[in-house]
Amino acid sequence: MPCSRSGLAIRSRPIRRRATLQPMTSLDLLAAAIRARARAPGSLVSPAAILWTDARREWGSLLPAAHLHVPELLVLGDYSPDDRTGPAIWLRCVVDRTIQLPDVPADQPPIIYIPGVEREQLRAGEACPETLRPLVELMYRGLCWHHPNGRDWSVRAFLKLRADGIPAGPGLDIGSDSETGAALLRAIGEVGQTPVEELRGRRLDANDFNQLVGVDVIRDILRWIGSPKSTRDQMDETRWEAFCDEARRELGFDPATGADVDAGARLAKGSGRWENAWSRFTEAPQRFPGVAEVLGRSRPGGALILDGRDRWPDLNEKDETAVRNALDALPSLPQRDACRAVQQLEVDHGHRRKWVWAGMGHSPLAQVLSPLARLAAAADKSIGGASPDDIARVYAERGWQADRGAREALASATPEHEEVVARAVRHLLEPWLEESARTFQAAIRNHPLRSSNAEAAKVAPPTSPIAAVEGECLLFVDGLRYELGQCLKARLEGHGHSSTMQSRWAAIPTVTATAKPAVTPVAGDIAGDDIGAEFLPVLRDSRRPARAPELRDAMKERGYGIIGDGTLELGPALRPRAWGETGTIDRHGHHHDGATWFARQVEEELDSLVRRVTVLLNAGWRSVRIVTDHGWLLLPGGLPIVTLPRHLTESQWARCATPAGDSKPDAPLYPWHWNGSKHFASPPGIACFSKRPEYAHGGLSIQECLIPDIRVSKTAVSAGTAAHTAARAVIRSVSWVRMRCNILVDVPVDDASADLRLGSPSGVSVASSAKAIDADGLASLILRDDAHEDAALVLVVTDSDGRILAQRATRKGEPSA
Repeated sequence: MPCSRSGLAIRSRPIRRRATLQPMTSLDLLAAAIRARARAPGSLVSPAAILWTDARREWGSLLPAAHLHVPELLVLGDYSPDDRTGPAIWLRCVVDRTIQLPDVPADQPPIIYIPGVEREQLRAGEACPETLRPLVELMYRGLCWHHPNGRDWSVRAFLKLRADGIPAGPGLDIGSDSETGAALLRAIGEVGQTPVEELRGRRLDANDFNQLVGVDVIRDILRWIGSPKSTRDQMDETRWEAFCDEARRELGFDPATGADVDAGARLAKGSGRWENAWSRFTEAPQRFPGVAEVLGRSRPGGALILDGRDRWPDLNEKDETAVRNALDALPSLPQRDACRAVQQLEVDHGHRRKWVWAGMGHSPLAQVLSPLARLAAAADKSIGGASPDDIARVYAERGWQADRGAREALASATPEHEEVVARAVRHLLEPWLEESARTFQAAIRNHPLRSSNAEAAKVAPPTSPIAAVEGECLLFVDGLRYELGQCLKARLEGHGHSSTMQSRWAAIPTVTATAKPAVTPVAGDIAGDDIGAEFLPVLRDSRRPARAPELRDAMKERGYGIIGDGTLELGPALRPRAWGETGTIDRHGHHHDGATWFARQVEEELDSLVRRVTVLLNAGWRSVRIVTDHGWLLLPGGLPIVTLPRHLTESQWARCATPAGDSKPDAPLYPWHWNGSKHFASPPGIACFSKRPEYAHGGLSIQECLIPDIRVSKTAVSAGTAAHTAARAVIRSVSWVRMRCNILVDVPVDDASADLRLGSPSGVSVASSAKAIDADGLASLILRDDAHEDAALVLVVTDSDGRILAQRATRKGEPSA
């Protein structure tokens, strides 16, 4: 019966949002600690409210900022619903939902801040002041947030809570003298909004807190632009007047009389000190909420903007809409024209990824264009070749970038753009996949894939079997296709490991039952009897099916140790070589039929694999050899479908089928890897039999059949030779943004750190704290105070033993180098 195809529509899938990491502040930790009180052990129901008493009114200066960040916060005080403040009876009505406040979330217990009141007053029953009595009943339906000693939480006590404690606190080291205590209370509004990493690592005294409340005209004008009223409310009269005076002198703008949009327009223009303000905003836009919204209203109507488009969020939004419209129209273009249209979009919009709006999550389609353009560039070129090896060379050189680009585009799509990105990926990818698969299938008919099995080698030329060298662990990862192997290799090297990668052909059909035994050290002991419904070979001596337990037993007999994911004994102490299995790539692909969800999950799988390899190497293995059984096809909206009558097949999987008896199904037949006299049916191109999954394998395509073989070892670094290590550590760049020094370093050791020292490499540290260099070679140091603004400094990079690996003279404000 001839094969027939049917078209498909992109289907929506539930996806998981990605969190955006922001610098943690003491206010964030305070809110988390109070909210955690509602989830205290033993609580059967959610409390009606959380009461926060503050008899000494220590926390009052933090309220304006807290109101912006904690929407469920209510305050006992004068009646002002807009500020979520009111008397006890009003608070009780809000808690009981008889008064609705639209900005108070319904899924969080209200937090009621009660200044000037002791908890004992609320517990005094009839003796409780009448104005507070409506809150007494909440003592029993709600919970109190207080220190374990029963007293109110003081500012100092909470800020000193350890970061790894329960609840987690800022972990600040604060002087115990009364002068420091008084300065801390004056500065609590600033302390609460300052990232804790900028305050940790040194003992804080009165001078530190006084500097925080001093006028910083650039910081304060940005806060004022974002929220004029709350910024004014947080300042006493003296500080407000000083701020206005500084703004008039330094910025030519008077916050007392000017409009926020006027300041926004000056900020975007960036003349004089306003350029400093723009730099401060772009350095940490999350510290100045509301500024982006004001800038969106500040651009003069009808003004032609030729330069400085990056400073107007509304123009960025307009550009995002243009990209959305272009991607929407993509399926109406021929595939080759669509590929070139996407590459032009990248030329026109790729630079927007460097704008501040991208870092704030306002340019999601500009982000998607990067992998989408890689897909378009690769899919614009055919993969050809007379033999499978010819095709493999082209795919390894450039073709795998199409699969990577498609997967990463799907993974980076935000929920509101998931549909349009999926349609674009499908339109660019499907014709290229189809053409590549048919070319590959034609090549296989003339040049069968090589085999490591002696019996099958009569049909296909042999290839080398897999075996571990002494001190090596074989790590099997189900479904690690070639393009993932390339990405995994890059990640491993980014974590300081040395790796080499080769390719090999998977056993066909590329289902785990057939392909996994072929990459075990006992492949030579396996044969094929009948292909059957499961495509499962047998162990030659026992004729038992070569399932996972039997394969492990056979490897044990060959002297291999077996490492499970939960095994604690990971090292080579007992056996000189081992076999382990990890990863859930293939499981996710089959159990969650959604290309976008799966693409996101793969990113986490790659990170997990890096951690697994690192654990094995740290356990003492000289090398880890990563092997896999097969690749797969991924196409949003589902792979095409062809019909194959069920009565003609013994079993029918998505991409392969076993003919029933002597039947001759109308589909290409190929020899089984384990017995060349037995054949399986495979659909033409990238089609599937009787189903249209978005993820599938078992057939014949370069994506399914070309698999990676990766050997990983630790980078050799002489532990006792500082000069040798230092010669390989290179400071690539140093740039200053106000008091912050950002660096990029090439360093071949783990646990390296950076520090700023005064005068010489052995000088005293003048950074707020030394910082670890991350996996990308990046670190950010903050100059402790302005006393060293003009001093000669030395940036040093040290290993875990304190040895200096690299150094460079620097000075605050020097140009990037």
